[in-house]
Amino acid sequence: MWRIKAAHGLAGFRRRRLRHLISEDLREQFDHNGFVLLPEAMAPEDFAALKGTLLEAALESRSHQQGDSITRRVPIGPDVRRRFPQLNALIESRRWKGLMAYVASTRSEPIYYIQTIFGGAVEGPPDPQLQLHADTFHPSLKAWLFLTDVEENGRPLTYVAGSHRLTEKRVEWERKKSMEVLSDGDRLSQRGSFRVAEEELAALDLPAPTHFVVPANTLVVADTCGFHARANSSVPTVRLELFAYCRRTPFLPWTGFDLLSWRPLAQRRADWANAIVDWLDRRGLMKQHWRPIGPRRAAEPDA
Repeated sequence: MWRIKAAHGLAGFRRRRLRHLISEDLREQFDHNGFVLLPEAMAPEDFAALKGTLLEAALESRSHQQGDSITRRVPIGPDVRRRFPQLNALIESRRWKGLMAYVASTRSEPIYYIQTIFGGAVEGPPDPQLQLHADTFHPSLKAWLFLTDVEENGRPLTYVAGSHRLTEKRVEWERKKSMEVLSDGDRLSQRGSFRVAEEELAALDLPAPTHFVVPANTLVVADTCGFHARANSSVPTVRLELFAYCRRTPFLPWTGFDLLSWRPLAQRRADWANAIVDWLDRRGLMKQHWRPIGPRRAAEPDA
């Protein structure tokens, strides 16, 4: 409990130092909900140009199966940034960087991917990402810029508004969960990503999840210590997005001083991380869950 309270306290301290980076309306939206919803994140003409080229490009990809769903990712490194100048301009823009920093509570550079989620695409148990969960015990960032429209039956992102706040009831829930998880929890909860049943939300004074049924070119930036999930669907689905995440150690009072955010390193971290895990996997020291599948168009199914 000391670690959780310290992590949230330090995140609040860092956000107060970063508050000048975003507008007051976006800051209030995040502080109240735990997420920012930003329609038309890009100028329409820039988004149309990016989407038109990006969805037709065959890019080196990796995929990972969880349950009956497959997630595919393309790391956004220097080559991808040069190939898609509208994408590079977006993630280098002052407004974008300020929003990412405030929500993440750090100026550390996020890692970026072009991500495709094929929901219900293969035989398997239910996708574990359909269950509401917190990624970590401490504030962290994920962001999704949706490249295509997200329908209600398209496994939209969901988020429980206000669940990023460390209330007394949330502290007690975390304490009990931490005591029970090793004997009663699922594998992902035991790894630190605690699952929560929707029926538990009322006892935590939380509302039902918000479903982000949104048009293309909508950005959602969220603190993923709040409860979130993918909604279920009765049909196979495809969701395409620019995806970002940032999860720095929470026990730092400063907002910068991150060597990995130096541009030559920051833009290559995703590729290097895969290469390192590949090396460890070949030696039996770590499991590589993301298998290379070669060049693929974003919406093209796995072979």
